[in-house]
Amino acid sequence: MTKYLAGVDVGTTGVRCILFDLQGNTVADSYREYGATYPKPGWVDQDGDLMVAQTMETCKAAIAKSGVKREEIASVGFSTQRSVTVPVDKAGSAVRPMISWQDARTGAEVAEMSALVDAQQYYNTSGMPMGTTWIITKVLWMRKNEPALFDRVYKITQVQDYVLKAFGADQYYTDIPDMAFYGVWDIAKAQWSDRLCQLFSVSPDLFGTPVPAGTQVATITPALAEKTGFAVGTPVCVGAGDQNCGVVGMGSTRPGMATVTLGTAGLGIVSLGTPIDGIGGLMITNHVQPGMWEAEGLTNAAASSYRWFRDTIGTLEKELEAKGERSAFEYLNDLAAAVPAGSRGLLYLPYLATAATPRWNAKARSAFIGMSFAHGRGEMVRSVLEGVVLEMRDIMESWHQAGVDVDLIRLGGGATKSALWNQIQADVYGRPVQTLKVGESTALGAAILGGVGAGVFKSTQEGVDALVTVTGSVEPNMENHKIYEEMYQAYVKAYEGLAGSGAFDKLAEIQAL
Repeated sequence: MTKYLAGVDVGTTGVRCILFDLQGNTVADSYREYGATYPKPGWVDQDGDLMVAQTMETCKAAIAKSGVKREEIASVGFSTQRSVTVPVDKAGSAVRPMISWQDARTGAEVAEMSALVDAQQYYNTSGMPMGTTWIITKVLWMRKNEPALFDRVYKITQVQDYVLKAFGADQYYTDIPDMAFYGVWDIAKAQWSDRLCQLFSVSPDLFGTPVPAGTQVATITPALAEKTGFAVGTPVCVGAGDQNCGVVGMGSTRPGMATVTLGTAGLGIVSLGTPIDGIGGLMITNHVQPGMWEAEGLTNAAASSYRWFRDTIGTLEKELEAKGERSAFEYLNDLAAAVPAGSRGLLYLPYLATAATPRWNAKARSAFIGMSFAHGRGEMVRSVLEGVVLEMRDIMESWHQAGVDVDLIRLGGGATKSALWNQIQADVYGRPVQTLKVGESTALGAAILGGVGAGVFKSTQEGVDALVTVTGSVEPNMENHKIYEEMYQAYVKAYEGLAGSGAFDKLAEIQAL
């Protein structure tokens, strides 16, 4: 009898397997790390075989920890890090280490691409702003710099493809939402772009085979049962890229719904009923729901800004936590809650890891602006919480410019543990926000898609209705919203002033000494 679903999130530095029951409750989970290597400045490689081995180990550990009968697990679905270049030979062996999405070695290749196609035209077709992240740039780099290795390449795959093949798939399958990250996909038509493939002299046959998310592509064999802990015959199903799975795990399955996830980085994603041209550096991807799209914005330092504040300025609170008192973040939340909205005019620019969407400025740096003797630690900590959300508000401005109407926002990530931060988000956005029962939305989304592939659910929406539960709604304080709209204008002017003056450039030069 079917009672459980497995969702496996194969992330950037580690993998987590979670077992859910059919009401969306977490039954057991396990986590393993694999990390990355950095051969040269700007290069980021990963060991694909280690990643697969750790994925299988964490599945086995989660099942053992759960105590459930493995025959009662209906399926396994995968959420995977996106835009990772995994070149394999005909025997299925990696030709070289995987090249991470974080890798920036391909600046020269981006310049070559820019000479072949107008950057905005490329953006409008592919959904990706031209840059070093996308797989096509790594293909061009390998072809030029590692010709002997490139001659051995049978397929350039992604993590989804590579893991599915390791779990028994007969070939390399890429989920439709991940197709955009090859960099030669026509996002509006949801098919290969003949023009882009011709411009860059690549054939679609080089890449994984596109299939819908939620498609069964294998079953667990006896040999795999030993390695993974799943029962023989368990359906293995195509999931999606991590953020596309996260959207499903948060229930954003109709146009106008948006999700905001404040984890180490921040993601603001709105579901669309029609594709839009590239704007503001947003990534435009296909949704797991056929005939839908997503507009995605990234911030590089979201909850990690708060962690930085705790570690560098909240040392007293860390000492109290070490003595067995409350969490340091709880003490800091109390300090912030005692300060009015707007932090008495103290503004924080959250560019500890540079500026991503929509500014895309690698030289941007963080700053406290407007500080005076009237400001103390309470104002500082609240301004950090507010600044992180104002950067997300900046992403939403790009949605507005594109004519996208947002009628519902759901929150995810570690930040949802803070009721104050949830309220600040509602106040900054000026609309209600919802919180959810399951925080690990990527794994939940993968489990739902696995359930669709195995026939547990007739559709993604049926799976969402069964497993995604809203636990609360936070109404905005519209008086605070007025203050935050003024703060947002100050935020924009502060960024533009610093960027336009050359201050960021000069500071970056000094930091490089």
